[in-house]
Amino acid sequence: MRHIRHSISCAALSCVILTPFAVRAAAPPSAEAFGRTPAFSLIAMSPNGRSIAIDQQTSGGSRVVVFDVGDAKPRRIIDTDPSDKLRALAWASDEYLLIEASAAVQLAAETIARTTWEFWRTLAVRVDGGSPRLMLMNDPQRPGLTGARVLASVPEQGSLTMSAWAFAATKYKRAIGTNLADPRRDSGWVSTLFKVDINTGKGKAATRGTPYTLAWLVNPQGEAIARSEWRADTGQFAVLAKNGMRWLRVFESDRGGLSLSGTTADGKAIVGISNQNSDYSKAWAVPIDGSEPSVIFELAGRDVTDAISDPYSGVVVGFRSGGAQPSQHWIEPARAEQQEALEKMFPARDVFVMQRSIDGKRVLTRVESPNHPPIYYLVDFERSQAETVGDAYPGLAETRMGEVRVIDYAARDGTRVPAYLTLPPGAGEKDLPLIVMPHGGPEARDEFGFDWWSQFLATRGYAILRPQFRGSTGFGQAHRLAGYRQWGGRMQDDVTDGVRFLIKEGIADPARVCILGASYGGYSALAGAAFTPDLYACAISVNGVSDLPAMISHTSSRSGEQSDVLAYWNEHIGPATDPRLASASPARSAQSIEAPVLLVHGVDDTVVPVSQSETMARALDEAGKAYAFVKLPGEDHWLSRGSTRTRVLQEIEAFLSTQLARESASAPEDAHDTD
Repeated sequence: MRHIRHSISCAALSCVILTPFAVRAAAPPSAEAFGRTPAFSLIAMSPNGRSIAIDQQTSGGSRVVVFDVGDAKPRRIIDTDPSDKLRALAWASDEYLLIEASAAVQLAAETIARTTWEFWRTLAVRVDGGSPRLMLMNDPQRPGLTGARVLASVPEQGSLTMSAWAFAATKYKRAIGTNLADPRRDSGWVSTLFKVDINTGKGKAATRGTPYTLAWLVNPQGEAIARSEWRADTGQFAVLAKNGMRWLRVFESDRGGLSLSGTTADGKAIVGISNQNSDYSKAWAVPIDGSEPSVIFELAGRDVTDAISDPYSGVVVGFRSGGAQPSQHWIEPARAEQQEALEKMFPARDVFVMQRSIDGKRVLTRVESPNHPPIYYLVDFERSQAETVGDAYPGLAETRMGEVRVIDYAARDGTRVPAYLTLPPGAGEKDLPLIVMPHGGPEARDEFGFDWWSQFLATRGYAILRPQFRGSTGFGQAHRLAGYRQWGGRMQDDVTDGVRFLIKEGIADPARVCILGASYGGYSALAGAAFTPDLYACAISVNGVSDLPAMISHTSSRSGEQSDVLAYWNEHIGPATDPRLASASPARSAQSIEAPVLLVHGVDDTVVPVSQSETMARALDEAGKAYAFVKLPGEDHWLSRGSTRTRVLQEIEAFLSTQLARESASAPEDAHDTD
């Protein structure tokens, strides 16, 4: 971290403070410069705007460092357990910092000898001294709690409001010889709000929901305002508002949910995002008194993806939109004026306001573009000054990155598919080796921002296509729903059609195309190799799915037959008994694969088990196909450790340099496993 690298005084905050980066003619930066976790990836500003907390990676693990603004000497360094992965930082008050961390833990189970779970927990630490203290989960009743998360901090009370699933033995029933019981209702697990003492970590149940409660909305005092409920068996969604001592049902739908984002300024309505009666999601106000909901913000032809609420008041002050180039929209005039001033300060960059001080005079911002890594600034509007907090990737500060373009192309049925095309710096735009990178999810999307994967590849001379195939979010409900039950079908066709479009345009060399992806993208990479073998010279799957029936069965045994997770995947992919799943599984079509395959998988992956890549490796081996298999000990689904990110990039670079070279051999070395 380079804390307060320089300070810029800007009259009326309208000056231009960025200068073009110098362009090196030397070799591109190492894989470590891209793959190492950023100098810091988590950052939080105290409510008074006077202190900053960041995470830092060390040889012994992670730690949290707290600085006072303007002072390069740390105020406090908080070491964490080496097995912990830091996930979030937030200030409960000017004195207390909250640290969210997770760790992979192996537990014995009745149906599986040992299974790995990613356990999450929240710790509170007083920045002036004292050890971190575990919140809520250190209670004697901990075995009866799971899924705890912080919803509100009430500094004047020294308390947090947290939600958790609490086991109530009185609500547990076991059906014997009958189908009348509702397994979800009778499971005994009830979503509950707890008031937690920040000094001791001990909590007391304050409000109980139901086994169907999905989310809570609380006021600044940590009291329940509303809750949402979802019944996967009937597809029914509802929002209930607290009205005195009773709960009033104020919103119902069987066509999708409504997020609980905050309240209107007068406190009379809940604000949420929903796509009711429209292809594109909009912001709705749902009156607490049960009167008719109304649309309060929408954009023609674009999704409203999120509402931005003030963390101190809970009032919604702005929105984020989807589309190929997402943006922020402030409905509060003062914030809109600040955004305009910030955009003048940082021209040709995207400026994201991350946090504001409680008085609104200081803002923490992230400034980046698709070809410039993020830089974090603390802007003081009262002093008309901006200070650099640090660069996310200091080793890339002077690197010339690839040019990122927003494009679209016609799928085979005529649908326009949006995409991001990254061209390697200085290489022109004809006859290029191409890497197509379908994103994970698949109900997710790529962002129009700095992407370390694709920029690493661009600096190596590859063009990168990131298609927002049907099934992706942020491009309307029809686009998203068109991906349901289309694994290996329409979603894969959209990826294929994007590659063929770039070949037709002369941008991609048809003999040098590789498909690379992680999670669902890893499935898509294997599916591309199996179902369109003539298109790809190689395929790379990172933590990818290879056998759909086995993946559904794993989810069922791990999460339960009545879980929301299984209900979602049954709807999105299909039930394990659906014969189409077998035919859409790359591991069951390994004999069709012609291109060499690289498999990479984290051993501690709790989302897609490493057995999925092991199954693929066996299938390739039995079919006599060329492949390499790299296992990552101690790594999770998200490649959270910088050392393994670097290794993954190094493995990918070596594999691509062999497979996509103009004079490359047709196969890699003999198949092997690497730990």
